Amino acid sequence: MSQGITRLSSVAAQVGLFAWIGVPTLASLLGLLIYVAPIHMFGMSIPMPLFPLMAIFFWAMARPQLMPPFVVFAIGLIQDLITGGPLGLWSFSYLCAYTIMTTQSDAFSGRGAGMLWAGFGLMVSLTMVAAALAGVMVMGAKIDGYHLLAQGASTFLVYPLAGRLYGRLQQTTQQARRMYDIHHGMTL
Repeated sequence: MSQGITRLSSVAAQVGLFAWIGVPTLASLLGLLIYVAPIHMFGMSIPMPLFPLMAIFFWAMARPQLMPPFVVFAIGLIQDLITGGPLGLWSFSYLCAYTIMTTQSDAFSGRGAGMLWAGFGLMVSLTMVAAALAGVMVMGAKIDGYHLLAQGASTFLVYPLAGRLYGRLQQTTQQARRMYDIHHGMTL
């Protein structure tokens, strides 16, 4: 019986290690797939929230070591490839926001959900401005301000729900890390 539990905890620890390292990246990529799924209402395309930005914000605030800059860059690059946008547009925008988030996280963390949401609103605004400026400079095209504003607003309004989901994922990764630490007698 004891050997069965040991084997089970060993397998769980290995799966847990993958989850601990991979969940933030996979959550961001899943958010990206949801973002690019077209949704139409009344014959109009609905501006989708920037789910990748939500994941990047959450993990940059909660556990920045699990969302390194190269992952943020890759998420933006994949978004550009999938959406057909100029290469580097979202990578640049997300990295700008990520840099501010990680350097100013003390201003928002531990001050309650309202302050965190306000911080997210600021990051959404900065990300949208960075994307608009980069788009104008790279494409030389006029930006659809209505679409940009609607996308920013939907991103801001959906974040509390997405943040709860990411919070649960973070709890899971913390449990996996503890299991791994206990099983291997070490800390990652």
